[in-house]
Amino acid sequence: MNKANRELRKNQGYMKRAWHKFKGSAAHHIVAGDHSNLHAQRARDVLERLKINVNGADNGVYLKHMDPNSIQPGAYHRVIHTDEYFKNVASRLEFAESLGRTKARDAVIAELENIRNDLSFNVKIW
Repeated sequence: MNKANRELRKNQGYMKRAWHKFKGSAAHHIVAGDHSNLHAQRARDVLERLKINVNGADNGVYLKHMDPNSIQPGAYHRVIHTDEYFKNVASRLEFAESLGRTKARDAVIAELENIRNDLSFNVKIW
């Protein structure tokens, strides 16, 4: 597991339904912490503007990683890092930021929770 995933796992902060970890799962950054994709950078820019830690609990979820048939709920981590996924996340966060006005940070954190739920319930956003 790379350093960013270890940092995310360490910072999960509190347990949520989507944060429950089963064997063979991996900590996933909803907004990619170090991917070179243009849309991933757009999403990181939103987090940076609003001072949301890319390695914080608001930006993470455990996903099945070793076996697509794992009991870990949600999407299979190894297949979701697509241009479509990065574009979807960036667009949703930019839209939330634009609607939030004075509460943009709260709106973006709420949208990260919505994306976490999509991933946890295997809604295809990639």
